[in-house]
Amino acid sequence: MLNIMLLFTFFIGSKISAQSMTLYTFNNGGGFNNTSEWSIGESVSIANFTNNGYGLYTGVLQPIYNTLTGLNELGSFVFGDQIIIGPNPTFNFIHVKAIFNEPGSISFQLVDSKSANVLIQQPITIYKSYEKDIFLEKLPSGVFYMKVYFKPTNGKAKTGVYKIIKL
Repeated sequence: MLNIMLLFTFFIGSKISAQSMTLYTFNNGGGFNNTSEWSIGESVSIANFTNNGYGLYTGVLQPIYNTLTGLNELGSFVFGDQIIIGPNPTFNFIHVKAIFNEPGSISFQLVDSKSANVLIQQPITIYKSYEKDIFLEKLPSGVFYMKVYFKPTNGKAKTGVYKIIKL
């Protein structure tokens, strides 16, 4: 009985180890300024090898900025409640409604997630308000971006981008 207790104590008190993998994360670098953002990415690795001052890290690079198109969705920030686009998400169409305190010209373009033009609306002169239905039934499901441009008759032009999700 004493032998069993000694064996039991020996095995409980000892360290049992097994094969394991450790995740390594290294931030490689990047930065931004007023006009652009750059990233070498973040390497996520489950193995690394070093020899004579050289390192090899397995894994993938993950960009710091997650927008595929390079477009920043700033429509609401730029225009506030002057432009309303909906329903979003949508199945077949979106309704664009714009109300401004001054006349000007409005135009827009719809691009897909690869930044390819899907629809271009040439500039139209408006007198304070504008409404239009845009039908999307021929487009595949996915994420689209609508760039809206407004140039008041007297003033500075504004550009905003809205994300549109088609189901």
